[in-house]
Formats: sequence, structure tokens, C-alpha cells
Amino acid sequence: MKHVFLRRAAGLCLWVAAGALAVLERSALVHAELVAYGVGVNSSAVPLVTSGVIVVAVLCALVGAIFWRSGATRIWTAVLALGACILLTAFSALFVYALEVKLECGDSNLGRVAAYAHDLQGWKTRAATIRAGILKGAQLDPLPARTPLNAVLHSRREEKGYSVEDVYFESIPGFFVAGNLYRPAPAEDGTKHPVVLLPHGHFTSGRFEPSVQQLGATFARMGAFAFSYDMVGRGESRQVTHGNPNALTIQLWNSMRVLDFLLALPDADSSRVGMTGASGGGTQTFLCTAVDDRVTVAAPVVMVSSWCYGGCQCEVGMPIHRGAEYATNNAEIAALAAPRPLLVVSDGFDWTCTVPRLEYPYLRKVYGLFGREQDVENVHLADEVHDYGPSKRQAVYRFFAKHLGLNVEKMKMADGGMDEGPNTIEPQQALEAYNAAHPLPPNALHGWDAVMQQLRSLQTR
Repeated sequence: MKHVFLRRAAGLCLWVAAGALAVLERSALVHAELVAYGVGVNSSAVPLVTSGVIVVAVLCALVGAIFWRSGATRIWTAVLALGACILLTAFSALFVYALEVKLECGDSNLGRVAAYAHDLQGWKTRAATIRAGILKGAQLDPLPARTPLNAVLHSRREEKGYSVEDVYFESIPGFFVAGNLYRPAPAEDGTKHPVVLLPHGHFTSGRFEPSVQQLGATFARMGAFAFSYDMVGRGESRQVTHGNPNALTIQLWNSMRVLDFLLALPDADSSRVGMTGASGGGTQTFLCTAVDDRVTVAAPVVMVSSWCYGGCQCEVGMPIHRGAEYATNNAEIAALAAPRPLLVVSDGFDWTCTVPRLEYPYLRKVYGLFGREQDVENVHLADEVHDYGPSKRQAVYRFFAKHLGLNVEKMKMADGGMDEGPNTIEPQQALEAYNAAHPLPPNALHGWDAVMQQLRSLQTR
């Protein structure tokens, strides 16, 4: 009797494993672009690559039927079958979880999402729903009270056509944002300057990367106030760790406070506000642009994708892609910028490889509802990789020069690009906001519990 029970248990578990494998195959086909990127093949080849999963599922179902009906199978074969099907079920569940929960937290079906952009009023209703959903999912509804920034600016260096200062301020009482302010050379009294926010991605040196310094210095020489600032828990942001879901909440709030800081500068022009970053900085760019209409021009770099949302908690740690009334993806979130000018920069060797044929046509459709197709552009660099390299920066310089009304004739090179030659790449020590003369203030909060408790108290005022 025990042997019969064991054999039938093995058969039942094999059927469960077959079902789990079938679910895995279905999930892989739904998320073909993501699987293709992970495996390193074209998305059209995914059905062939994963067909072996169905073969194994069918075999499991057949062998399960044999175990269920036959009394002649040996006990050791039943034990082996039990072990194998448990492993197969666990393997399938893990991959389905990765595809459906960890990496695909919304709706990656761009065709289904595009159906909401059939008319202008329908899109505006949809956009309002998603915008509210992002703030609610990020736990920023209601928005915290805007407390004094208490900004400290020090160690100003004069460079060729611009200056650099080290800065820190309080986005909430006791939590500090460190960064660098790049200013243009003094102009005539009364000259208004656009502002540019420069969040950085998950690159080794963060805001100290040469690419970020090039952006700040060049935008300053183009006539803008530019501010680069740390990701939460990276660089000089050591009050909390980065790998925490609340990083998304604080980073989004920090970007809004950076905008408060920049627009409070004398001669800042609130009608001309740009924002650009690469990778995780691209995520911050389109999220902030989506929920803060003070951003008038945006350029997320190597990040906009309808089928991959990034793998860090600061991008997917909060339920911003799915709510009670919607399921969205990063392409649709980027479209919330419409009709404000938007440049999407993509490359051929990361998840943005599909932008020219998937995401960009969709964005043009949304902008077309406003009659503003000319204000959304895609620069696709098929032979380049995931970075904020020179050609990507040049594309953004040109786009911002056009839409922020910058006079850059003196900076143009023969090919029409902006000359980065006069820029100074400084060592990290020179750019650090905290030093012996300017230490982290004594009222600094430490740990996520203290920071989030402070944030929540500001939401109840």
C-alpha cells in the first residue's frame, strides 16, 4: 500500500511539474524580448529556444501517467522522479517569478497599452491615472511638506567659461542631498538661465564619473545652471543603503527638491527646465518628468523600455507600474512627458535595442494626439553599449540647445557638436560636498527607519 501511495505521489508531482513548465513556457513567450536579451538571441528565436521546455513538460505528463497507473515501477524510480519533479517545479516557479514579478511589474504588452492612446481625452485620463498611481505606489501621496533646504554651497572653482561649487542641502530635515552646481560664466545683469538636473545611473563613480562632469560643465558653458547629485545610498549619500525599496521613494522626492533648489537660484528661468541621466539616472529622469510638470524638456538615456524596467530596488522596489486601476510600463511612463519635448537615446546592446521598432513609434503616437510628433525624437546608436558616452551626450546637447533656447554658436565644432575640450575633469576629492571644513551636519538621520519616519511626519502636516 505504501508503494502504491509513493508511486501515485510521484505521478501527481510529475503532473504538477508539467504544469509549472507549461506556465514557464507561456511566461517566456509573453516576455520574449526580456528572455532574448538574457539568453543573447533575437526575440523571434525565443519560441525555438524554449521549445525544449514544452518537450520536457509533455514527458513529465506522460511519465506521471505511467507512475499513476502502473504498479510495476520500482520504488527507487519513484523516489528519483519525486526529486526531479520538485526541482523542475522550483526551477519553473523561480523563473516565472523573475519574469512576472521582479522584472515585469506592469504591462509589457505595448499593443495593449497603446490602445489607451486612441484619442486625446482618453489619453489625458489614462495619464492622470498613471501619474496618481506612481505617487501612490512610491508612497508620496500626499506629497511631504516642503521644508527649508538649508543649502550650503562652498569651494567654488572658476574654470574656462563656467564655475563649479560643492553643495549639500536637506531634502527633508536630517536627510542630505550632496551634489555639484555648475554655473555659466557671469552674463549681463538680468539674464535668465535655464536649469538642468543631472541624476546619475548605477555606474562605478556615480556623479564623479567623467561623463557626468562633462555634462555639467558643457551645459554650464551653454548657459545653464546644471546640478549633478547622488543616488540615495551611493557616492556621498551614506545615511542609508541603496538596495532598499524606499530608495525609489526618496530618489523621486530628492529630484523634486533639487528642482526647488535650482529654481530658487537668482536668475533661474522656471520656464526652461531640462533633466537627463543614463541607466538608473534615465529612470529618475522619466519618473520625475512624469509627476512634476516643472520639467519642460527630458532626455532619458539607455533606459526607456516597454519590457524591462531595470533590476534595482530604486527602480522596481515600489509598486509604481501596477495599481488597482492600471498596469503600465516604462515606455508609457516616459510618454507622460507629452507634449513637452522628449529625447529617448538608445543603443544596440541593452534592453533599449528595441526602441526604434517598438517604443519610439508608440511615443510618436502619443505625441501625435497633441499634434506634436516633432517634439519627440529617438537617437539610436546600434553599435554602442550601455553608457553615457560622447555621441549620446552630443545628441542631448543638440536637443536641449534647441528646446531650451540656448545660444551655442561659439561652442559648435565643424560637425555641429558641442566642444567639450575646455572642460576640466576634477578628482573626486575636489567634488565632494563633505570635508573637514564642511562635515555632514550633526542632525543627520541614519538608517531607513529614521528617514522614513521623518518623511511620514511631513506627509501628515
